[in-house]
Amino acid sequence: MLYTCGLCEVIVDEIMDHPCIEGYGHIYIDNNHFSYLVLDDGKTTIRRSTVSTGRSGEVKGVVEDELETNENICPNKRQ
Repeated sequence: MLYTCGLCEVIVDEIMDHPCIEGYGHIYIDNNHFSYLVLDDGKTTIRRSTVSTGRSGEVKGVVEDELETNENICPNKRQ
């Protein structure tokens, strides 16, 4: 199975070996196999997204999202 890192957008076959998850206690994997880092509060994820900057256009940035459910949160086995 392949996963896409929601932070760097790299496709990997083993998410637990991916360097982006280092230092995070948990990751969230959605139904499309995108993985997102979970912050210490256990309900906020971070991901890369295109962010509107108003009249100047769009840029890629890191955004925080609050999870509606924690059923797809996995412990980081490398911690």
